[in-house]
Amino acid sequence: MKSRLLVIISLVLILAVGIFFRFYKLGITPAGFYLDEAAMGYNAYSIAKTGKDEFGKAMPLIFRSFLDFKTPIYTYILVPLIPIFGLSIYTVRFPSAFFGVLTLPLVYLLIKEITPGKYATKLALLTTFLMAVSPWHILLSRTSYETNLSLFFLIFGIYTFYLGIRKPYLFIISALGLSFSFLSYHAERLIVPIVFVFLVASNLKILLVNLRRYWFIVVISILLGLFLVLPTIGLMRTPGFLSRTTTLNIFSYSRQFPSGYKPDYHGPLAGLINSPALLSVNEVASLYISYFSPRYLFSIGNADPKSSYPGLATFFTWQLPFYLIGLYFLIKDKKLNPLRSMIILLLLVSPLPAALTRDPYTTIRSLPLVFPQSLVIALGAIKTLELIKKSLKPVLIMVLCLVTSAGLISLYSSIFILNDYFRGYSWDIGPTKVVEYINKLPKNLPITFDNSRGESYIHLLFFSKYDPATYQKDNFEVSSSQYYTSMVRNKTKNLGRISYKQIDWGSDAEETKQYLIGDGLVISDHELAVHRLTKIVDITNPDGSLALRIVETNPLQNEK
Repeated sequence: MKSRLLVIISLVLILAVGIFFRFYKLGITPAGFYLDEAAMGYNAYSIAKTGKDEFGKAMPLIFRSFLDFKTPIYTYILVPLIPIFGLSIYTVRFPSAFFGVLTLPLVYLLIKEITPGKYATKLALLTTFLMAVSPWHILLSRTSYETNLSLFFLIFGIYTFYLGIRKPYLFIISALGLSFSFLSYHAERLIVPIVFVFLVASNLKILLVNLRRYWFIVVISILLGLFLVLPTIGLMRTPGFLSRTTTLNIFSYSRQFPSGYKPDYHGPLAGLINSPALLSVNEVASLYISYFSPRYLFSIGNADPKSSYPGLATFFTWQLPFYLIGLYFLIKDKKLNPLRSMIILLLLVSPLPAALTRDPYTTIRSLPLVFPQSLVIALGAIKTLELIKKSLKPVLIMVLCLVTSAGLISLYSSIFILNDYFRGYSWDIGPTKVVEYINKLPKNLPITFDNSRGESYIHLLFFSKYDPATYQKDNFEVSSSQYYTSMVRNKTKNLGRISYKQIDWGSDAEETKQYLIGDGLVISDHELAVHRLTKIVDITNPDGSLALRIVETNPLQNEK
């Protein structure tokens, strides 16, 4: 009884830590609001208001977003939330934080379900704790990334499948979880089918023995899964569905030659040495291996400033020895099955989608790895405590408590203090703040917002809560029949008195009295002097660098 109470208290404390790091200042930091987040939020707002997205498409299966297409689950989850909580940064990020927290008890329950009794509780608690304080999982829980939802549904689907072996009706719930994971993020379109086949194959004997008793439930589960995923699969050959694949696919030869290509070599082996297929396979293998590299996991991390915290890698440095020890025992100890086989599968499969892209080590596309790698570290720590002398255990436990405490302090500092200052520029802080300044400008002059870089019109729509029906009427881009097939892009937008287009220094500055908005490259100090512009305000990043500049033109003065 005391032991069970201690476990419950431990789990509650772990969840409290997880909730704190995911929800504290959720709508405040990261200080900016990335354009993909704004797009999901505004399209959910548009669906809630008009039943159509920004392009006028009713209830799309995948969401057109700039020249990319986004998975639909996150946006549709936002639709009922926005009328209740309003269109805000916090509302848009709430589902990611919410499902990030829910993933923690799921991890505990799954490990308890499929781990032999000797390790079950200790391994489940320690893995859950490592996930709760994981910089990797926290970052993606604090921002509107679909991959975080997809991970939750993947673990949920796996867990309910194992429960379904004892309670067959839960196979229906498992089908829902795996299907939603498939629909939530691009990477899971490869991972989920492999996991499903493994679950069936590894439990085939017991499934066949009991099939006569619950065949109807199995059929319903399969039909439900097909009903949910087939419409999306039906779009797989459309340019919209393939846009992401063809842009990032490492085997897309049209973009560039693979890494290692030698253009100056024309010898007898040129066909082999410069074979695009062989070079691409070699590149995929290199990228794949990087997801197990201690150098990336514990030292470098993700180079993308939006995908890592200052001074922190994917995992804490002190966890490296336990990672190596855990890998050794995971491979060696067959008594850990069925946990062992599931974790090895997730370790092997999770990096595949990320390795097939041209980007180097990316924690967004490989997020499913955070679960098995956290478990490996936990296993290494438990095995280490088992193997060392009893007299040294208190010392090791004290050291672990100290380095963990130091890690938590570093984590807090990096998330809530350093990240906005050092990484704020990458989170579109200028476009996030600009509507606040626009609202202070006199209403009698038009505004031209330069569109040379980025897609900041979506921030204008989001933060001004621009009427979706008016926007759809004034900014036709593609018909509903060509929504998934046409890749035509119209970057010029009409938002009431705001024209979102490239600034023409002749007509816009010399002939029209208006406000101009652009970054420091477009509206430089040189342009200020040449065109006699009046600077209204410089919008800066937390580090003081220029994000956007608002100026007023003086055409009459220029004529004189």
